[in-house]
Amino acid sequence: MDISFWLSALLIFVRISSFMVSAPLFSGRQIPNQYKVGLSVALSFLCAGVVDEPIESLSQWMLMVLILKEFLVGIVLGLVASILFYSVQMAGALIDLQIGFAMATMFDPTFQTSTQLTGRFKNILAILVLLSINGHHLLIQGVLASFDWISLQSLIPDWTDGRLSSFVLESVKQMFMIGFLMAAPITGTMFIVDIAIGILSRTVPQLNILSIAPPLKIMLYFVLYMFLLPSFIYLLNILFETMFGSMSSIMKIMGA
Repeated sequence: MDISFWLSALLIFVRISSFMVSAPLFSGRQIPNQYKVGLSVALSFLCAGVVDEPIESLSQWMLMVLILKEFLVGIVLGLVASILFYSVQMAGALIDLQIGFAMATMFDPTFQTSTQLTGRFKNILAILVLLSINGHHLLIQGVLASFDWISLQSLIPDWTDGRLSSFVLESVKQMFMIGFLMAAPITGTMFIVDIAIGILSRTVPQLNILSIAPPLKIMLYFVLYMFLLPSFIYLLNILFETMFGSMSSIMKIMGA
């Protein structure tokens, strides 16, 4: 193991560790930092023995530029996957806002933000589905496959021509579309219920609508959720396919 091996291992470690910081599932606080660093080191040494790209002695400035490039590549790969995964939390926030659960918030260790009850439940369910289909293996396989597309010693000119930013904006658009699709059945039904309650309060003013409406909406929400849960699993499959496809596309853009 000469200096070329250690330089390769260093650059590979920077890309993998930055991916662990921003990728879904791995970036959550439920995984201790010691395990993230240990997994990054193990994957770096395994990958350094496979990547057949000898690195000769580099100047200090060039080494700093390559380290910064590897850091940005890992962050972008994890960010593209995380942006699409945020649609699950956004769908839960929209549903809770319509039902009235928005007042009850709790801390989400996965995204390290405060989220509502439905958003937290959907997030846990999405993580379980991702683990059940070995999605964590696919995420690791994706960052390891990036070394085939993006060389350790090459710079990435696509960061300045607008293709990379356009693709990130396209991923944000897909996040909103998938989030609205997940929340549309329940939010649409609750909107109709609000209209019916408003008409009822105008026609029968003797009823205490403020005490009747919240329990009625919550009960209807749980009934709807039991019937709509299979469709949520179907949308999760679409989400994961889009997420892995986006990771592959971003690697092709940066490695072109």
